[in-house]
Amino acid sequence: MNKKQEQQILDYYSTTDKYIHSRTHSNAHQTVFTKESDKYQWLVLEQKSQCEVEVRQTDNHGTITARDNYELTGNLPKCMGVERLCEGANFQIPFNADEINLIYQFGEQNKAETCASLSAILPQVKDSDTKQIVSDTLKKLNALSDETCAELTATTKRRKLTEHDHSIKTRLAKAKEQAKQPTVAEGKQHRTHSKGKGDMVL
Repeated sequence: MNKKQEQQILDYYSTTDKYIHSRTHSNAHQTVFTKESDKYQWLVLEQKSQCEVEVRQTDNHGTITARDNYELTGNLPKCMGVERLCEGANFQIPFNADEINLIYQFGEQNKAETCASLSAILPQVKDSDTKQIVSDTLKKLNALSDETCAELTATTKRRKLTEHDHSIKTRLAKAKEQAKQPTVAEGKQHRTHSKGKGDMVL
């Protein structure tokens, strides 16, 4: 994991109360960020393999509230798994890609507003599979604390917007590159013209 990838992941989880790099707790396998206002709130980036990083977030009691997995194969860290702590229990609730997309599209400032937003679309959904995804997402969000739900929504939105922005920049860069290259017809014309010029010189 290079510094750019590390910073990118850190930005996803940054709030008004920013994380600070902790040299004391960091080592060769993991980078630890703490909050100045609270010594128990950590953000840990642990390198699981050359291309895999696990991100763990703890609350002000030191309990792990978030566990996400990222793949580092492209220019942008790709989120491969999302888990959040169930309120009042000691287990993590996994969210799949469809559920995360719903949170991105309908997530609001707090848990009550997000759940209300998803509940409002439920009667309008005709497809049974989509209806099930919305129901499952609602059920999972209701099992989270208000704070964890708000963090999940904020983190998801930051990450998705960055991915979207990166995708547009990549597409524009490719289009720019293609515009620079001559078309097949232009290439043929150029080669014919060169040959003619060569014949004249001879």
